[in-house]
Amino acid sequence: MPTRTTALPQSALTEITALFDDAVAQHRTSGVTWAIVGGHGDAQAVLAHGAAGHHELLDGSPAPGSSPLDRATVSRIASMTKSFTAATILALRDEGAVRLDDPVAQYVPEAADAFEVASDDPRITLRHLLTMGAGLVTDNPWGDRQEAMTPEQFADTLAGGLGHVHRPDTGFEYSNTGFALLGRVIDEVTGSDYAGEIRRRFLDPLGLEATGWSAEEIDTAHLATGHRLGDRADATRFEPVPLDAPGVYGAMAGLFSTVDDVATWMRFLAAADAPDTADRDQELLSTASRREMQQLKRHHPLRALPAGEDGHSPGFDRIRGYGFGLVVEQFPDLGDVISHSGGYPGYGSFMVWSRASGVGIVALANSKYAPAVPLSMQALRILQRESPALFTPAPTTAAPRTLEAADGALTWLRTADDAVADAWFADNMDLDTSRTERRRRLETALVATGLTKESVAALRVEDATVLSRAQLRWVLPGSGKGEASTPSLRIDLLMDPRREALIQSLDTTAVVPR
Repeated sequence: MPTRTTALPQSALTEITALFDDAVAQHRTSGVTWAIVGGHGDAQAVLAHGAAGHHELLDGSPAPGSSPLDRATVSRIASMTKSFTAATILALRDEGAVRLDDPVAQYVPEAADAFEVASDDPRITLRHLLTMGAGLVTDNPWGDRQEAMTPEQFADTLAGGLGHVHRPDTGFEYSNTGFALLGRVIDEVTGSDYAGEIRRRFLDPLGLEATGWSAEEIDTAHLATGHRLGDRADATRFEPVPLDAPGVYGAMAGLFSTVDDVATWMRFLAAADAPDTADRDQELLSTASRREMQQLKRHHPLRALPAGEDGHSPGFDRIRGYGFGLVVEQFPDLGDVISHSGGYPGYGSFMVWSRASGVGIVALANSKYAPAVPLSMQALRILQRESPALFTPAPTTAAPRTLEAADGALTWLRTADDAVADAWFADNMDLDTSRTERRRRLETALVATGLTKESVAALRVEDATVLSRAQLRWVLPGSGKGEASTPSLRIDLLMDPRREALIQSLDTTAVVPR
């Protein structure tokens, strides 16, 4: 279980606080609450938090009776709701109530003729909707205004048919209507309604007491008023907007919450990649299903970076795609990052965490399409820069068989004992490279690095870097008397795929440090 008590650098807290405060001061948002979410090893869910702005603005000033935003402020989380809907569908799948590759019309009959598909197209399934792969038309901002739609009105909408922009299962197209359909699946399968089912399965068990779907379920004394953006640049641009009533489209964006409750939800999802997940909240949703939500299922095309002096783009700044109700990205600096944003009339929100460490940021703002995403990503990068230890993942552990083989590999490199090779070399090894040639390659690498056989003899299994359960690497700096360009000796070991694995490659090379 998490035991680390983390003290964040004051420099990071000062910079992150200024980041969010400035966004309000510059009228980029009317107000925002934010939190730094603890990682896999942290005992606390929230490591730090802050807020700026007021609950409601009127003509550019705090409305009568309005108070500053604070940690207890309730705000719409908008499309971050999709992660709750997706988790509920997976829970029903795990229980055998649905299958992801079943047609949605099997559970929602009024959807039978709703989709504009060709005769050879696949039928639209739950998986298509979960991954934004159904080809339905992107419906921001239209979908944002449909929250109060009743099941009967939704059935009429489906009866009129849905348009498409590409064939099913051929690309990514964000669809709020797709998640409204998943909400209807939950209704029909459970005989209840999606809101009650999500509360029963996740909100109540996880203690998300400040989270709900309507004014009847949340503490309206702490509710932040949403604001639209007028065509001005000062604080008068923020104009209060009324709340909509919950309905069918709430399954895609209907929840209200606080930074603390969202932090708890984030940690519940992120725990799927923690080292100690075996017994954590399995009764709510299995670790395997939570991991499944966070795998890239549908690639999201990105624009290439601007062309350089040679007229060619250097490529892309990241890989991006959609899992099940979550966005999955890989950045050169941050590594794998899981997130979801929310944009809604009057509100903007974002939750994001590092897959390796679990450390994250949540930001909830009370103006439409507030810059919660760039602010949170900047905050995450500040944290990484100022407190890199927070982002250090748990070390990868080699399989016992790999460690046993590593001892044999080091013995063979030291002694050239054929009996050891016979015991540990897989059948491809001698076919790929003879043992005599392997010895010559080792000698060549030793000469290039200025090392000796004694240097290799001193290596221990525990000196290796674990690249995976089946792969190890040793690196010995060359004896170049401090010269940066002196090659190092690198030894790479890789096991074969069998349970009683043998060594399928053992390479010794001289490499120049970068």
